[in-house]
Amino acid sequence: MEAPEFLKSNDHHLKFCILYEVALKKPIYDSYQTFCEAVGKDAMRYPDFEFWYHRFRLGKLDFDYDRSMDPAPKALIDMPVKVMRKITENLNPFEQCYLRSMNHVMKNFTDSFPTVFESICVEANDDLLRWQLNGNDFECKEVDDGCTFTKPKCLNTKKSDETITQKYNNRVMKTYKECYIKKSLEYLTPLFEIAKLQTNLLWLEMKIQTPELDGLLPVGFNAKRAYIAAYNSDNAVQLLSTLKAGYLESFKIDFNGPMEREHFTIVFETDQFKQAQTIEIRNDVGFNLEDLVNFEHLKQFICGVKSIVEPEEILQIRDTVSTFKNLEYCRIWCSRNGRQIRTLAEVLKEEVPEGLEPLKLFTHRYKNPAFNKTFEFKISDRGIYIRIDILKVQ
Repeated sequence: MEAPEFLKSNDHHLKFCILYEVALKKPIYDSYQTFCEAVGKDAMRYPDFEFWYHRFRLGKLDFDYDRSMDPAPKALIDMPVKVMRKITENLNPFEQCYLRSMNHVMKNFTDSFPTVFESICVEANDDLLRWQLNGNDFECKEVDDGCTFTKPKCLNTKKSDETITQKYNNRVMKTYKECYIKKSLEYLTPLFEIAKLQTNLLWLEMKIQTPELDGLLPVGFNAKRAYIAAYNSDNAVQLLSTLKAGYLESFKIDFNGPMEREHFTIVFETDQFKQAQTIEIRNDVGFNLEDLVNFEHLKQFICGVKSIVEPEEILQIRDTVSTFKNLEYCRIWCSRNGRQIRTLAEVLKEEVPEGLEPLKLFTHRYKNPAFNKTFEFKISDRGIYIRIDILKVQ
């Protein structure tokens, strides 16, 4: 039962209560909780309680002490900007999230600095949505009567595992999918709303089609590297287009079902592709040899081309790739189609010992006279595929 109003307004009575708590030698926060239970939460703010608690603890028992002459107490936001900047820079991304949740002023200050995660990974399946932030695993999974939510024990949370149960009846028709996705978005949506959020690696596996997840990433999201696996080619391109072109240095793209050359014509036209440095495309996508010119701006790439029908087509690959000004390394796959790579060596005029059968690997060096660059071609038999590794050596 709280104290009557006339006692709550009696300054000396409140200070006697504080002095009593000091005499019990309890921790200050526990004392404040007891004080609030006794006289009410609105009787005195914690900063005022803290002032009198420490004053009485030091033996200064003047209840009528005039505080008006004291300098105004400093709050966290009153610290010099240089100090606040230093504190914020030394916080990990999770600690920055806690700091920005304190109040509006701290949110604005924290948002003036980039929040950088080493990795953000999100995987959406038919019965679960899992995400990982800097190696910390979160998971929301469908169960019979709702969904379960699991979060890391290492974070400052009340419980490591929570069960969220939703009961359904004939009047309220909801699916379990809505349950686990809705619960996941309670955490993921605020994460992607953080101003200046960045990650060195963004890993997305969107294996289900649901409108709730289509707008998960903000347009212009900052990711240096990305792996995108989507439920179809349109979704893959949509996810790629949300990433900030120019900031995105490398990406690998994948999606369910067969991948054909036609699916990538729109990828070639995106700014994300045009401004990237490294690209990897699943090796069973067979590009035409003429498509290789789309990769000429890259430092590194991995892709597949259609079968080399005639051995002389290896010369077209060599003469095209050797003109790429920025290229440092690439790997090109093509179907072996029963062809012996000895025939490719003969076209490239490489001598191969006659007794070496079957030939599994040979190296070819080529200097493009027009660009004064030398490339090393390692051509190897990989079963059903022929792999061509091309490295700039000078």
